[in-house]
Amino acid sequence: MTVHDRNRATAPPSRPPRIAATSAVLQQIPVPPSLAAQLLAAAADHLTKVKPDTELTVAGWGRALALADARILTGYPQAVAQHAGRRAMAALTSEMWAGARTRGEWALCLRKIAGSV
Repeated sequence: MTVHDRNRATAPPSRPPRIAATSAVLQQIPVPPSLAAQLLAAAADHLTKVKPDTELTVAGWGRALALADARILTGYPQAVAQHAGRRAMAALTSEMWAGARTRGEWALCLRKIAGSV
């Protein structure tokens, strides 16, 4: 005998899992780069456009970073912008700072790092 009241009802028929189908759909949704990655890429763009064959100075790095910050992070809340900036700076390695590189070489390094942030 099958009971049909809500407290003792039989289990509904099992449905095939949709997890695999949902996962496949989610993998097709494009994910934009993080703000930190965008910040590094924007700095790299500036270094590539302005005298890429000259040595990168501290002032040049500061200008590239400030322009990238203005271009990418303007309009975001301060906490979001600061977090993105910290993540971008944390991605820079000590080896990058040790060797004297041209602005173009720095741009290549920044683009490579941007892919991992």
